[in-house]
Amino acid sequence: MIILKTIFSSLFVVVLYSGNAQTPNIPEEPALLKNENLVIKGDKRIKILEDKYIRINEKEKQLDGYRIQLFSSSGPNSWSRVNSVQADFLQIYPDIDAYVIHIKPSFRVRIGDYRSRIDAERFYLEIEENFPDAFIVRDRINFPLLGIEKEEE
Repeated sequence: MIILKTIFSSLFVVVLYSGNAQTPNIPEEPALLKNENLVIKGDKRIKILEDKYIRINEKEKQLDGYRIQLFSSSGPNSWSRVNSVQADFLQIYPDIDAYVIHIKPSFRVRIGDYRSRIDAERFYLEIEENFPDAFIVRDRINFPLLGIEKEEE
């Protein structure tokens, strides 16, 4: 009889606690939704690293991406030839950025700021008839403008 009472009382306790374990302990209104000040206690070194990361990224004005190289020239008259190619391109596509880049010993005309190769290939297919010697290169590109920044221009 004592064994039966022990088993039943044990079962009762197990059922009681398991029923309580099924309901999550969620506050009715979390502090994040109330827009209250939230204090996170943690290692100070995390904040130092976060501030350092922000400072480094504020200085960086470019990221890895792709451009299309239209032309490259070295030697006499290379500067004027490169500027001529850049001007010809800008007459056809005035909305696309064109850059003259000097990598010794040559000058190059590169266009666009494409984050992915597929974006560069789409535009390459559009210009290959007018610029048959063009090809896609990996390069450091400018950050693309946000919608707000485009409206300000």
